[in-house]
Amino acid sequence: MGACRVKWLKRMLDHVNYWMDIGGTVVDGLLLLRILQLRLHRIYFFISLAAFLSLFFDGVMIWLGPRSHEFVLVFIYSRFLYAFVFPAAAYDVWEESKSQVANIRRPAAFRLVSSLLIASVLGLVITGFAASDDAGEGVVLGTFAVILWAASTTASLAFLWSVHRLARAKKVELPSNTAVWLLYYQLSLAGEVVACLLLIVDQQFSAFVGAVLDLSLGIYEIAITLWCIWHLRALSSDVPSAHEGATP
Repeated sequence: MGACRVKWLKRMLDHVNYWMDIGGTVVDGLLLLRILQLRLHRIYFFISLAAFLSLFFDGVMIWLGPRSHEFVLVFIYSRFLYAFVFPAAAYDVWEESKSQVANIRRPAAFRLVSSLLIASVLGLVITGFAASDDAGEGVVLGTFAVILWAASTTASLAFLWSVHRLARAKKVELPSNTAVWLLYYQLSLAGEVVACLLLIVDQQFSAFVGAVLDLSLGIYEIAITLWCIWHLRALSSDVPSAHEGATP
């Protein structure tokens, strides 16, 4: 009787997670529309790119199915793309206040890139050992993707924390959107770190517990994205676009 109840709850959670995926896709679309409506893409290029990619891959997930072999491959290859997008978006967070934090952001960005390069080398070494153990090509590729994913999210999160700590120490007043993007990406990247850890230890959980964790992460991501949409504001007229404000 207990086993039947667990199976019924698992099916219900699968249905809820399916509609949660659709809801998350809608919310990601709303975030992208909000960025375009407020013309924030003029200065936050990589954040806009990250919002578009999130919507795109959510749509692919719904089309192919989150558990399908095809989407697993898409997910793995997308981690290589996000290894660049996450750090670029984290750097983009400070674009509206770049003149105030320029001396802070540059050295932090150097450390960010250095840590990613080191993680890439270590990832190649680890996957090289995995390949020598006659592991399948998919396992080797997936291992390298997870290493880069974990490295890019943690390094980007550390970058945001470091710049924010130093900016606060220098009493830099952050524009409204900078504060919103900062908190949003800190929460979002923390969620990515948790998702990465859950993927690594996924075999330790039952299917029911896995469904509950997926639901929890889905609610968390939707909540922080809705908060971000609500608090974003249009750029002030004296803020130049990314092209106008570019330095040679």
